[in-house]
Amino acid sequence: MIRKARPEDKYRIAELIYIIWNDMELRVVKELPKEKVIRAMERSIVDVQYRDYYEHVYVYEVDGEVAGCLVSYPADRELEFERNWEKLDLPDDIKAYGTPLPVKEARDGEIYIESVATFSEYRGQGIASKLFKHVLETDTNATWGLICEKDNYGAQRLYEKLGFKVDGETELYGHEYNRMVYRGE
Repeated sequence: MIRKARPEDKYRIAELIYIIWNDMELRVVKELPKEKVIRAMERSIVDVQYRDYYEHVYVYEVDGEVAGCLVSYPADRELEFERNWEKLDLPDDIKAYGTPLPVKEARDGEIYIESVATFSEYRGQGIASKLFKHVLETDTNATWGLICEKDNYGAQRLYEKLGFKVDGETELYGHEYNRMVYRGE
């Protein structure tokens, strides 16, 4: 079942986003204990309108458990959402890192799909595809954007199958990405 996230989903969403941040090799994730970072992420999901604020998230449930999530928001508000991290009441060692994702990823005018993640035990069941299809149907006239790590061929094939097309390249946090867009009718 797909639904909008609720505040009580914060831990599962934080765990999923942590997987992505870990793959991105963000300093805060590499240098601080996982549970400390997840606690900060939980705060960002419910306390301020950060990128992964619960109102920006759809979750996929299996037997009452969050199995996956998708985060999306208007791209032109990305850096505004990022600055909201600074409003969080966080320990000094986390604050010392600044905001986790200070570089603009999205293109203005798009709805940016920042993250899609599924717990390993639920992969291969079409959950990511279902989340994408659901979200794309929420605004069929929009231009949707995302980035995909260049060497993540499986993800890129999925996005292309859903109708996304490569529309440029970018480098973020030491990783190379393809920009991909989906234009509604």
